[in-house]
Amino acid sequence: MILKRRPSDLPLSKDAIAWFLPWMAMLMVFFATLTMAMTLSINTMLVKWTQSVSGSITIQVLPTEGDDGIDKRQTRIETEEALSLLRNTPGVASANLLTDHQMQNLLKPWLGESVPLEDLPLPSLIDVQLLDGVDVDLDNLRNLLRQKAPNASIDVHKKWLGKLIRVARKLDYFVSALLALIISTTSIIVIYVSCSSLAVHKPVIELLHLIGARDDYIAKQYAIRTLILSSVGSVVGFIFVLPIINFFSKIFTDIQAGLLAEVGLTPFAWFLLILIPILSIILSTLTAYLTVQRTLRKLL
Repeated sequence: MILKRRPSDLPLSKDAIAWFLPWMAMLMVFFATLTMAMTLSINTMLVKWTQSVSGSITIQVLPTEGDDGIDKRQTRIETEEALSLLRNTPGVASANLLTDHQMQNLLKPWLGESVPLEDLPLPSLIDVQLLDGVDVDLDNLRNLLRQKAPNASIDVHKKWLGKLIRVARKLDYFVSALLALIISTTSIIVIYVSCSSLAVHKPVIELLHLIGARDDYIAKQYAIRTLILSSVGSVVGFIFVLPIINFFSKIFTDIQAGLLAEVGLTPFAWFLLILIPILSIILSTLTAYLTVQRTLRKLL
């Protein structure tokens, strides 16, 4: 036996304005999902950056200028002096000079694979890993390095990472405000559509009251109608935004330009994105139900 949904006692399917709701739900879910995906991608990237540079610093030894150009021998001596000093500094877990192969991988996104490193005046880079829970006096280390290797400098990643984190936080505030605006707009539209429909069908609603229908029964009719329309719009909006998210993900992956290759969405981020159309449907349905009940108490 095939179960059929009981038709509504209200001619809601004839409301032309009600068909405005799925279009708005589609647009709201589309922009909310796209904005949230961008924010989650940036936050994921920042987490990866933080994990990769936490407890580490970089020492660069600039090439030494000689009478005939770059003095490779003097540069090598300063690099070895810097390595010796770093490996004997309390709080330093390890200090390793980046190999030519590692330098090639770092420069590949910008220079390609065909550029020989020996033809470029590149600095020597030393990756320094610090012990957990141990504070290293960077000012003292900088002074000691200046004595042993005048062309050496310290690059502390926390400075530029802190700036990026502050930018990401401002972006989070912007997204939160945008999502609040989307939620408010969706609620206002549902309220407007519901009130307009109640005004159009007031004679029918009065008749239903006369034969014993309660406000809760009528409100459920509107809630079911809103559930169907908002579900269609929310699902379509979410489906439409997926190719765009995939398109930008492929762009960032194809670029492979250092930090941009870290952009991506985690499984938890995808879970949050899937929640957006679900929450949109729930919000629209509850708003319609509560609006109709409150309006009926005032009109009738």
